[in-house]
Amino acid sequence: MEERLELLKKSRARVIVGIETGSVPGRLAAVIVEVVGSGADTVLDLHSFESVELPDGLVAALEAVNGEKAIDAQEQADVNFLILHNINTLFFDLLESAEVGPEEVDLIGLKGMEIGSSEFPDDPGALSELTGCIVAACFRIGPEKGQGSWLPVKEAILKGMVEPMVEKYDLDEEVREAVAVALLANESVHHQALAPKCSNNDSDGGSDSPRRTTMVQQGSDGEAALHGEFYFPAG
Repeated sequence: MEERLELLKKSRARVIVGIETGSVPGRLAAVIVEVVGSGADTVLDLHSFESVELPDGLVAALEAVNGEKAIDAQEQADVNFLILHNINTLFFDLLESAEVGPEEVDLIGLKGMEIGSSEFPDDPGALSELTGCIVAACFRIGPEKGQGSWLPVKEAILKGMVEPMVEKYDLDEEVREAVAVALLANESVHHQALAPKCSNNDSDGGSDSPRRTTMVQQGSDGEAALHGEFYFPAG
């Protein structure tokens, strides 16, 4: 896994699909971008964008998850499966319309859907298996070094982290969110890989475990950092 990340880091350019699930209720959005460099030196080429409405049944189920009435484990699993299915369908529809093959995609950046105290899909590794691509997801912010609490990157923070990079390009508001996710995935490739075990992950660190990366925020004193988990398809 380390070798695949190192190859991505050394690549002159990376083709990244950014998938945004939460900026507009009831919609999924995805973008294909080619990215060179990182941070302030990032050069972005927007290739294609697509967004779709979620089925009415899934929207109703999401409202139930977000409501006061608790749902059981099976209902939550069903919602998770439906979200994953729709994300996977959007991914392949986007590639087909853009005439891009899955083998040409270097990385998928995924910002999970935050519903109540849950995040969907709950296992980004499943998307990696379905697409055959490396997935960067579960973005968190916390201390660069040492122990401490790692917090989810909410929408407002997500936008702020890459806003200076996004501002360089004349992008529609609908496109910006998915581009921001792609940029977060790109940034995570460029920085030090840490232990393959997150504070909220019970993995034993085996070969199928996600890898965590960090990024020191521009203008910070070196204490705050962003990290993402990497998921690799089997084989």
